[in-house]
Amino acid sequence: MKRPSPLTLRAGSPSSLGRYVATQLNNMFPASGIDADLGHVLPAVPAALDRMRPILLAARPFEPDSFDHFHSLQYSTWLYLLGNELWRQNGDEAVTARVFCLNRALNAVDLFHAVSMPEIFLLNHALGTVLGNSTYGNRLVVSQNVTVGRVGIDRPTIGDNVVLYPGAKVTGRATIGDNAVLSAMTIVHNAEVPKDTVAFMNGGELAFKPRRRDYISLYFRNSG
Repeated sequence: MKRPSPLTLRAGSPSSLGRYVATQLNNMFPASGIDADLGHVLPAVPAALDRMRPILLAARPFEPDSFDHFHSLQYSTWLYLLGNELWRQNGDEAVTARVFCLNRALNAVDLFHAVSMPEIFLLNHALGTVLGNSTYGNRLVVSQNVTVGRVGIDRPTIGDNVVLYPGAKVTGRATIGDNAVLSAMTIVHNAEVPKDTVAFMNGGELAFKPRRRDYISLYFRNSG
């Protein structure tokens, strides 16, 4: 099988991108020096870029096969992928925790390296968003000030092709069905949102209506 051509990187090369991250880590969360940080980060850069490729291909705000570390939506996504890849490869919490802190400081996104995100997801201006250790379906769209989190041992489950609009809260034993949309400020706690519905708050209570629009196609090039 032919390997796809390398991504076009604004940084120029994977090693330059790795040095960029190492410099930020050393400046903002110093530990053992920039050379040590580069030695930790650089081996995970190619794999993190490979995982970024399907997101670049799918997400409408991004140019396929081109990664721009000055595009904050791309960079916040990629920093999560980098931290997660470092955690998968060597489990070094001392490094991965600093990459997590870097992403939170730069992009105001709380997405821990141990959280398992789907292959394709879009952090759509996700300032102030917290994505906890839950089950996430593929082709997820997350806006600003969204919270997904457990309560005790109870964790939410989110299906495929779900859109979470600003201020949505999904907690506890919540289940979000495939192709569902959570309107702005919707709260789903220990409740189920049926598939193919739009959830919203009605007088402080969770309510639903049929989804009559293909919302996911607003964010991804192929809504299949």
